[in-house]
Amino acid sequence: MFNLFKSRLPTGRTTVECAPTCRQSSSSSPLPCGRLILIHAIQYLSCLVILLPSFCRAETLEQLISTALLEHPTVQVQEAQRQAAEAGLDSAAWQFYPTPSIAIEKVQTSASDPSYRGDSTAATLRLQQPLWTGGRLSAGLKKAEAGVMTSQASLEEVRQQLALRVVQAYGDWLTAHLRSQAYDKSMATHVHLRELVKRRVEQGISAENDLTLVVSRLESIVADIALVHAQKDTALARLGQLLGRRVETPALNAAIAAPRPVNADLQALLDQALSVNPTIQKAQAQALAQEAAISERRADLSPEVYVRAERQYGNQTYSNAPTENRVFLGVSSHFGAGLSSLSAIESAKAQHQAALEEVVAQSRTVNEQVMADYALATSSERRLTALKTALKAAEEVSRSYDRQFLAGRRTWQDTMNSVRELVQIEVQMADTVATQLLSSWRLSIYTQGLEAVVKEVS
Repeated sequence: MFNLFKSRLPTGRTTVECAPTCRQSSSSSPLPCGRLILIHAIQYLSCLVILLPSFCRAETLEQLISTALLEHPTVQVQEAQRQAAEAGLDSAAWQFYPTPSIAIEKVQTSASDPSYRGDSTAATLRLQQPLWTGGRLSAGLKKAEAGVMTSQASLEEVRQQLALRVVQAYGDWLTAHLRSQAYDKSMATHVHLRELVKRRVEQGISAENDLTLVVSRLESIVADIALVHAQKDTALARLGQLLGRRVETPALNAAIAAPRPVNADLQALLDQALSVNPTIQKAQAQALAQEAAISERRADLSPEVYVRAERQYGNQTYSNAPTENRVFLGVSSHFGAGLSSLSAIESAKAQHQAALEEVVAQSRTVNEQVMADYALATSSERRLTALKTALKAAEEVSRSYDRQFLAGRRTWQDTMNSVRELVQIEVQMADTVATQLLSSWRLSIYTQGLEAVVKEVS
């Protein structure tokens, strides 16, 4: 009679019919129309809840990283810093050009002052060009170029750290997600065992302590599930802050990332990491900047030779003086107070040495990170193989213990222990899968750069 709420919803390649048509026979008691519509509505909404993940747009780990790199404010901050450094480079290049200046002076003096008998106002236009600065201008240009390199490396460093934070948050979510699946499976098993032993207790076949044991284990599983749900929510919240929007489990679950291949040997990976790491590049650029600063401080000990052209309008000394043109060749010094120039040179040398040591320190840090992730990535596959074998054996043992318990050849404690061992192995597998993904993705970022893991957001 009623065809309300009848539709077909896509679920991949198949279709599921929600709220099927209800036909009332003459022998059945009639249902009120409003109640029948409510029943169909509940069925329809239930299908929507079940199929909701199918409508969520899958979000890959590459897309998550790309979105974070585009939207996170720290990237925008470093981009502005890079633009400021480029403007500073332009300013340093302009120092080689002449410097124009205008001076306008108005004097008021007594009538008896013999020095100011001319015009009350005089204006002078000047154009001064440095001829030789002892290398100060060249050093300033090199320092500005190193500043641009530093800002660019800082930008890449922020982008790399942001990508690593996204990978870490994703790995934490995956760990909690896989653990949740293992605990949910264990929960179903424990509920089944609870109902089984409950019937046996009621029939007087099993002791009351057997039911107490399974209830205790069941409550422990409930606590574990609550913990992994909290961990999953925390990881999703961190991802949401990194991306600037909400991230949902169905979207991530629709496209779970796979571990990246580790094909090169350790030494090749170390060499690649040292050549592309932005933190090392930043330290090297800072060392270049300090080297230029040493040249800059040494130039202060040398005189500066310049030429200056002037054109003067008005003369405050003589009345009715014509406009005058002048050309000066001069020498000036910038020694500073006392021996401060020598102290500044020593300070620049110390900072340069510190920058060189920073390069060495960062290289060791990168080596340590690469070696640790390489060890985790290469061992995870072997560990997964062993855990799969152990899981298969544990499943066979658990099924065997179930049959032997019912036959009276195994205790209830043995059966419960076999189930606990099963979930422990599954949790270990979840941790290992997440560790393999984390270590391989970090290794790709360290050794190949962001280009290896980032793709455009479609």
